[in-house]
Amino acid sequence: MRLRNRPGLWFGAPALAVAATAPLFLFTNSYNRGLLVLIVIYAMAGLSLDYIMGEMGQFSFGHAAFWGFGAYVSAKLALDLGVSPWIGFLAAPVAAGLVGLLIGYIALRRTRGLELAIVTLGFGVLAWTVALRWRPVTGGPAGLRQVPPPSLLGWEIRSELAYYYFALLLLLGVVFILTRLRESRFGRAVRSIHENEDLASSIGVPATRSYVFAFSFACALVGFSGALYAHHFRFVNPNLLGLQYMFIFLIVVLLGGTGTVWGPVLGAAIFVLVSEWLRALQEYRFLIFGVVLLMVVLFMPNGVFPALRRVARRVTGSGRSGGEEAARGAYPGSGGSEAG
Repeated sequence: MRLRNRPGLWFGAPALAVAATAPLFLFTNSYNRGLLVLIVIYAMAGLSLDYIMGEMGQFSFGHAAFWGFGAYVSAKLALDLGVSPWIGFLAAPVAAGLVGLLIGYIALRRTRGLELAIVTLGFGVLAWTVALRWRPVTGGPAGLRQVPPPSLLGWEIRSELAYYYFALLLLLGVVFILTRLRESRFGRAVRSIHENEDLASSIGVPATRSYVFAFSFACALVGFSGALYAHHFRFVNPNLLGLQYMFIFLIVVLLGGTGTVWGPVLGAAIFVLVSEWLRALQEYRFLIFGVVLLMVVLFMPNGVFPALRRVARRVTGSGRSGGEEAARGAYPGSGGSEAG
């Protein structure tokens, strides 16, 4: 397999090597390894939002609500019913995906773009309010605590190092699924609707159904990452459903670059590490991070990863990937997809 034909490999292979060795040589204490876990979880959540923004060409302001919903579902099953966290890891994406299916069916039948953003914003505010006030179920502002960690063969995956490698393995699985999904008939259909919905519909692509299922998939994925968060940090509260995390996921996607598999992963690493390095500056760190983000938007409007990819293509002498024509391959008579 030649590097010039697989542009994603130039980043994926070195990134995997760094990710596998970082907790052993660079991040050697428990606190820093916890940052690595946060990077992986944010990367997974960013990938889910990027599927809505980059593949569907839409925007959801309620994405954090599905994240928090997945965290609550898995935590409640473990705390109230004594269900294994492994069952919670399955139940959380199913529950979030079903709610996303309902919201998507309501919002995407006639609305696109700004209308969808407003509908999902309303859902997010409603979900946050319910979580805040429904104390018997959600615990109110105090939330739910002592959420149990997952265990394997009687051994609890409790330490930062163990949970990091566990979450990293799951992230690689998510990257693989997204890569295969983008190359599939369904993934090409979604991109063709993004590029030209009328043209896609004229050749038989079911626009509404494809968008609803794509939205539901993204909600399921972010619900799964919410469950990972709950069982690692061992608490959930209504803040998980709020706009704070919505903006974090948005920053992760914009920093890394939309419409790419590795962009949100890189964006999550940049966001978490830069935020931590600026923590010593206290009240100035958000101002400085805002300036950094502004510089990225001005000089790398497509994100950091596409800029690095262009440099790699110049170095390897490869041209543009055939998959950049989004409608190709959606249905018979067309083909190609970009996996990077």
